Amino acid sequence: MDKPEEVTERGAPALPFFGDVGNFNGQAMRWAIWPLEFWLQWQADLLRAAQPAAADWMARRREGTEAALKALERLCACHDARDVSKIHNEWMEDEAKRLESDMRSVGVAFTWPHQFAKLSGAAAQMERPPA
Repeated sequence: MDKPEEVTERGAPALPFFGDVGNFNGQAMRWAIWPLEFWLQWQADLLRAAQPAAADWMARRREGTEAALKALERLCACHDARDVSKIHNEWMEDEAKRLESDMRSVGVAFTWPHQFAKLSGAAAQMERPPA
């Protein structure tokens, strides 16, 4: 047997936390969603700060993949061990340059905790709902 739905004296459904929906003024909802709003704002700021580094990393990955594909195509068309060695060395040099760029990017990423601390401080300054 189904449990009867609780209703308020006005006949509106009673919500567990908010009480009478007909008298609901939104203040309880503002208090309920404030932590979620804070977290979402922090996430948006974090992603905004990480976007340039992520875009650069993706560009290097794309370049590396294209370079490997071109090197493989050249290797398949090769008939001389000297050419194979030359193609391999060129690819390795280019890959080392991309790796160096990645390491520089990681060095910049180690400054992110300081940036995140600033973002967290800014998010903490968000206006809380009035009591």
